[in-house]
Amino acid sequence: RNGFKIVEVQPGTGFVTPKTRAEDHDLNMTKVTEDRKMGVWRAPSVSSFFDTRVVRRSNMLLADLGNQPYGLALNFMEYAMLPPEQIAAARRGAKDSDEPAKPIGHYGMTLEDEEAMLKSQGRQFKEGQGPQLEDMSDTWSGFFLYAESKNGSQVQCSFVGSDGYFETARVAVEAARTLRFDRSKLPFKGGVLTPSTAGSTCLLERLLESGVKFKMGSWHDPSEYAPPDIAA
Repeated sequence: RNGFKIVEVQPGTGFVTPKTRAEDHDLNMTKVTEDRKMGVWRAPSVSSFFDTRVVRRSNMLLADLGNQPYGLALNFMEYAMLPPEQIAAARRGAKDSDEPAKPIGHYGMTLEDEEAMLKSQGRQFKEGQGPQLEDMSDTWSGFFLYAESKNGSQVQCSFVGSDGYFETARVAVEAARTLRFDRSKLPFKGGVLTPSTAGSTCLLERLLESGVKFKMGSWHDPSEYAPPDIAA
């Protein structure tokens, strides 16, 4: 029920050593590549190497606690989707170098470029600080998901929200409200859980009710790349 594993068994001892499947290696997310199926160019994301582990842990917890994992052979990868104006440079870089590409941050640029931009604008924040609410009115972030089963079934969905600072706070607040007010509806009542296993569909419903844009069946159109009203 925990899915397929790659392990080494020491002959004559029964000692088992788990290994990472080739399709789950971080190396798969370190290059600029073209996803021809989705028609986009993608690059390493600064969050990829953390988020993929959280999703795999969620799958494990759903298997261990509820016997209902996302999938027995689940593979989850995460990338930064490059904007059109960066594709030409990305193509050149993909051909000219075999070195891992620099991860893209939440401003659509490398962390070095992001730090230089924020410094030039006087917006370098210390721990516990962040931008003013009025400075986030035209900033958006998006998550575009595509899933394909072993038999070829496909599904897409996307979320569009405000600035990353705002959306982090949104998830934290709605997760707390879910645990406080929806506890009787939650499938699991304790443990070291991830947000999706702890909050289940109750958390998703609260996030949508709070104003996050969500589209099932396809991705949002570029004309819809704008933050929801954060002043509402």
